[in-house]
Amino acid sequence: MSLTFANLAGFWALLGIPAILAIHFLQRQSQVLTVSTLFLLEQMRRESVSGRRFERLRNSVPLWLQLLAVLLLTWLLVQPRWLRPDAVQRIAVVLDSSASMGAFRENLTEQLRTELSELSNAAHRTEYVILDSQVAGQPIYNGTEMLELLAAIEEWTPAGGDHDFGPALRVGRSLVGGSGLLILASDHLHENLAYNGKLLAVGEPRENVGFAGLEIVENENGELLWQAIVRNYSEAAQTRSWVMQAGRQRTSERSITLTPGEVRSLQGRFPEGIDSVVLRLEPDEFTLDDSLPAVRPQPKPFSVIKISPPELDSVLEQVMESFDGLVEPSEDNPPDLALVAYDPLNPQPLPERAIVINHHRGVARNYLSGRIAAENHPLVQGLNWQSLISRQTPGIPRDPDDTVLVWQGERALIFLRTKEGLRQLCFNFDLATSNAARIPAFIVLLHRFVGDLREQKVALESVNFEINQPLQLAVAFGPEAADELRWEATTVSLAQGVSDQETIPRNRVGILRAPDRPSFFEIYQGDEQPGMLLRGSAHFADTREADLSKAASRSDLSGLDRELIEQHTEQDANWPLWLLLLLGILLASWYFVNRPSPSESQPASGPAR
Repeated sequence: MSLTFANLAGFWALLGIPAILAIHFLQRQSQVLTVSTLFLLEQMRRESVSGRRFERLRNSVPLWLQLLAVLLLTWLLVQPRWLRPDAVQRIAVVLDSSASMGAFRENLTEQLRTELSELSNAAHRTEYVILDSQVAGQPIYNGTEMLELLAAIEEWTPAGGDHDFGPALRVGRSLVGGSGLLILASDHLHENLAYNGKLLAVGEPRENVGFAGLEIVENENGELLWQAIVRNYSEAAQTRSWVMQAGRQRTSERSITLTPGEVRSLQGRFPEGIDSVVLRLEPDEFTLDDSLPAVRPQPKPFSVIKISPPELDSVLEQVMESFDGLVEPSEDNPPDLALVAYDPLNPQPLPERAIVINHHRGVARNYLSGRIAAENHPLVQGLNWQSLISRQTPGIPRDPDDTVLVWQGERALIFLRTKEGLRQLCFNFDLATSNAARIPAFIVLLHRFVGDLREQKVALESVNFEINQPLQLAVAFGPEAADELRWEATTVSLAQGVSDQETIPRNRVGILRAPDRPSFFEIYQGDEQPGMLLRGSAHFADTREADLSKAASRSDLSGLDRELIEQHTEQDANWPLWLLLLLGILLASWYFVNRPSPSESQPASGPAR
């Protein structure tokens, strides 16, 4: 059985050994007494005649008894305990996956190495499980080897934002049980952790300057401009150099000086014929916001045709002009949507994807009456239709499966038809004689509907994302469509990017996210049809995580080793015996020190003659 000690401070009692030896080395100076005869002198032990000094150590029973007493007292004070043969402790460590933890990776590794090594001495076997505070499923590490645990943490990549640790702590507690140890490793202070969790904070305030946002706009001359936000999170003025890199070309270094907390915008022209650029700041300890990749935005090509009589041209032209990024239909790019005027008195077949507008050639005299109410549907959520005025005309026939979006009295003013592959938004009132074109809700609804259709279209687009942002990706289905997607990403944080390729099942497209590092990435489905689906960039823009001024360190693990030792060990069952033996030794030592000398026990001689 392995021996351990619950109170290492008890070893200070061993200082009694040199103290006892020093006392026995020292002897008192003899006192000079003047007597008339020599028979009055008793037999006395030899004493020093030159004062208090060190002499050779004299062997005596009190000396050895006192040394033995110190050893027994030390044994009792250090509280020896023996590990149980079946002692197994379980420790779960939840790593704060906030992006700011990336600046303290070395602190985290060193602190965990030190703390876990000390805690592992409390049992014969220690089982570790390391969890990411945001990623559910497979743990980062699960085993008993410290070196493998630290290697797994080195490969771990924190890139999330502010979030709740409760779910991860609950999982950790369920894995280690009620008697196990649950630790949250973070770079900020957190109080009153759930599930009896203990905090290991490894942060410290640090200076940081980084990119905080990106916008790409078009100026009056049709030139594409990039605008990057740079922020100083420090309490002192900071100076950083920056460059723009496009392919193998890069601009000369420029310097920017920011006062404490200052936010400034950098702006430049997107180079002609270049699809991607990287802005780079002089690196500091927090590297995620030192690089900002950007691609030239390119929306999915979307075309709309107009099928309407000439009298509606002016109204529908205003509707068409409100849409951005429309292309002309062609043989290679058939129409994605039809803007159709529908005459209830002369019904015609409707395209599968259409915005259908009721158009009655006659002029109705009466206006529709009744209370206007909108259903709870994403297309009309938050829109106000109370100012809509329309005339009472014949209506568009409605199917029982249609979804009504807006009512006026008993009449379905707007409804959505989605059955059998159809996607039709029907306005069941005469647009030309209403004020709908001047109501914001009407235009917003059209844009939402077109936006949904554009998202569902399988085509190439180029978009700039933030890291870890969910991706809305449309993929092709059918017997000829590939069942897997190919993901290619290249990081830009380092001087030389790291490329990565991955194959993703098509059924996982709904959970795809942008890379967790500043990167360029592309997603393909097959090599020919449809081919590349998305070209994007991922940049960091979480200002809360980039602010390291509130980082702090604290450990709630001090003193836990004593509790764990008591939990997994057995105390010395013979401690009452050792205590009685100590008392006996002290009494024996007192007796030998104070017993009368042989000369005191002999009777005194008669007077000298």
